[in-house]
Amino acid sequence: MPSAELLKRVDELPRLPKAVSELLDAVNNEDSSIKSISAKVAQDPLISARVLRLANSAHFGRSREVGSIEDAVVRLGMQTLRTLVIASAVVGAIPNAEGIDLAEFWGETFEIALYSQEIAKVCGVAPDEAFTCAILHKIGDLLIAVVEPAVAAQIRAAVAEGADKQQLEKSLLGFDSPSVGALLATNWKFAPSLVQGIEFQRAPLKAKPASKLAAVIYLSHEVFAYWDDERDDESFTAWLAGKANNEAGIIKMDMSGLGDKLVTLRGKGLEIGKQLA
Repeated sequence: MPSAELLKRVDELPRLPKAVSELLDAVNNEDSSIKSISAKVAQDPLISARVLRLANSAHFGRSREVGSIEDAVVRLGMQTLRTLVIASAVVGAIPNAEGIDLAEFWGETFEIALYSQEIAKVCGVAPDEAFTCAILHKIGDLLIAVVEPAVAAQIRAAVAEGADKQQLEKSLLGFDSPSVGALLATNWKFAPSLVQGIEFQRAPLKAKPASKLAAVIYLSHEVFAYWDDERDDESFTAWLAGKANNEAGIIKMDMSGLGDKLVTLRGKGLEIGKQLA
């Protein structure tokens, strides 16, 4: 649960815009038509622009460039559109945070989200839910930078010198960034499983009940953080399996071919994040 200090500041959290909330309701409604969803997307100029850019990006694009919202919605599909609407809502709801490079921030976020989506496929977790959880998993960092810019700068500087981020956040603020992100997800009425995935992303085994989503986010973050360590596919698979068994021991994974699949995704999230920032 969030600390008392964090709950005192709940009114400082951004609200999910009504138009975005209605759009999410539409993409989550199986009876909604492509035409009606496209019309709702078109009502928000920023989301429209992002949907078109992302539909034509290297990750989602095809040989033919699409120019209409309806074509972009068809190309992306409902699951992808849902996650992109959420991502766009987050980008739009959080103001520029002092000291944070938003292109870098969202690039890392999307990179981890794509890894989470792939890892989820081999351990019985819904891939679209894992992607959404990963999109929100670092949002607490931005919120802390907005409400406590001086403290956030102090934490970033200390972490760069090797300090423990979570320990610093708790000692200086009384709460940590995953708790802030979880509270925001609660305010935005996301599923309890997603809220728990965000809150326990650094320590999945502490979640009660156990959170497979938190384990997926944890593993994806480890892959991103330690990618450049020298490993062939076999040693990479063994390393990730060890992480899954020890620090995230609540999931069972089929590791065959996972390393190769993650290699094909490398850098694509960084590209998407730059287009959203």
